[in-house]
Amino acid sequence: MSTEQQRALKRVLVTGATGFLGLRTVDFLLEAGYMVRALVRGSSDTSALRERNVEIVVGSLEPAVGLDAAVSGVDAIVHSAGGGRAIGKDALFAANTETTRNLIEAAKRSAPQLERFVLVSSLAAHGPSDDGRPRDVKSPRRPVTQYGASKAAAETLALAEADALPVTVLRPPVIYGPGDARILPLFKWAARGVVPLPSIAESASMVHVDDCARAILRILETPHPSGRIYFVEDGSSPAMSDVIGAIGAAVGRTRRPRRLPLPRALLLAAAALVSFFARLLRRPAMLNSDKVRDLTQRHWVCDSEPIQRELGWRPQVAFAEGARATAHWYRAQGLL
Repeated sequence: MSTEQQRALKRVLVTGATGFLGLRTVDFLLEAGYMVRALVRGSSDTSALRERNVEIVVGSLEPAVGLDAAVSGVDAIVHSAGGGRAIGKDALFAANTETTRNLIEAAKRSAPQLERFVLVSSLAAHGPSDDGRPRDVKSPRRPVTQYGASKAAAETLALAEADALPVTVLRPPVIYGPGDARILPLFKWAARGVVPLPSIAESASMVHVDDCARAILRILETPHPSGRIYFVEDGSSPAMSDVIGAIGAAVGRTRRPRRLPLPRALLLAAAALVSFFARLLRRPAMLNSDKVRDLTQRHWVCDSEPIQRELGWRPQVAFAEGARATAHWYRAQGLL
């Protein structure tokens, strides 16, 4: 039986399939010949999944609703759903940790033939680098945010089941690319010639969404022991000045945009003000003290050498190229 025929007989469940990374992962799985099932909330916009003829199961990770039906008969699970926009410790742990616990328990009950459980975690679960050297799995975890702590707790839950389930943890840094509006403000500021950034930030690893999806596919297709943890990044870990320069070039600036340093005290004051009005309006605060802790680290850098050596994954999109493609998408959407 050919590899293509083997893939056609395998079904992969993807959580977070309507999200940025999840949908691109669905695309790569379908292109490779897999059958794809998506677990979605009843309120989710599933039009993109229906256009792709993806099997849809309506349910919920937290509270656990429909999970046994979602995992039944699947050969692999890609858990890419995450609560990055949840606000507050309790909400973050519910969105990231309890969802993972519920999915693992369902898999143990109803997916006895499972060949791989991929937990998409985050560099935030491991923590920043103080000295600029890329973080690797041998360095101790030191999450500095509640989001990172909730992701680390999810990892602990998953890895504790490594003898019962074939678990792999993937830790991407900043994921960017066409389809994501989270870094749109950087492109808008760069187009104006000035980019406000925390004064302390020096370097950050990046990974294009397509490269991250390719890493997930490689994890599914390459035999390796349960319990492995892999970082994934584009191999550059650029200085923030280079990030600004690449984004500036992508939006058509002939000169590198100027960096406007933002002191930590100013960011904390802004976060306090935003949080105050958010409480009055009973809305989530898009900037809070936890987000400031995330933004005011010197180096968010990691090392993808192990996944390259062990699984044969290679980054294919350099940041300058990815920034150009992202800017093109923003323009096509009328966002830039």
